[in-house]
Amino acid sequence: MRVFVAGSSGNVGRALVRALMAADDMEICGGFALEDGVDLGLLAGVHPIGIRASSDLPKALEESDPDAVVDFTSSRIVRDNIGTYLEMGFDCVLGTTGLSPKELEQLEREVRERGLRWAAIPNFALGPNLIAAVLSKISRFYPYACVVDRHPAGMANAPSGTSLMLSRAIGAKEGKVASEEVIPGVLGGEEAGVRIHSERLPYPGPYSEHEVVLAREDEVLRIRVTCFSSQVYVDGVLATLRRIKELPKGSFVRSLSEILDLREG
Repeated sequence: MRVFVAGSSGNVGRALVRALMAADDMEICGGFALEDGVDLGLLAGVHPIGIRASSDLPKALEESDPDAVVDFTSSRIVRDNIGTYLEMGFDCVLGTTGLSPKELEQLEREVRERGLRWAAIPNFALGPNLIAAVLSKISRFYPYACVVDRHPAGMANAPSGTSLMLSRAIGAKEGKVASEEVIPGVLGGEEAGVRIHSERLPYPGPYSEHEVVLAREDEVLRIRVTCFSSQVYVDGVLATLRRIKELPKGSFVRSLSEILDLREG
């Protein structure tokens, strides 16, 4: 499988380039990055591979002719990127978050209408997806819940796509917050009836933490996962790439649980 990596100079993109270089059943055929003309291997911190990054996405896609595109870019440009992939008819593994629920619904409709295969997954790490799978089974025992996401101050969007995924896995809960905000926004927001709090820390490197708090009378349960490297996403992305071409045309996957079959059992 020929894979194009959009965002090939980012933390996840560099890890993916290295993984694709080592894979027996996949090869990297091109990459989109601001570092126009720089070898993708050098961007990834290894040896040159003879494939250069391009800052012209449509041209790079046309020249590299991939079987699938992986996008880990930025919420600031991902909408334009998505339009390009759809217009050019590429299957895509979308790891960039920041789309609203309505935007995802519209994207799913377009993918199905065009007969493409897409996976728009908010988190490719195993831990958060295992938590989501567990929540679907245990959250009914706890009438109160909230989700906290913690990232560096440079995180592009708040809340994280993962916190939205976890909130939806929990489902609507009881209880309303009666406190009056002295500082606007300090109480966070709400998704699917669950409170979400986003903390942004001046941490110098890759850092991602999600905590789910479930409660019932006289008991509080906390489930937390912390990731310190973009390497934790690589296995999930590769598994999705290997699976995506096996899916029927018009497929739109929203969870790694669907790829790894974590939903049952």
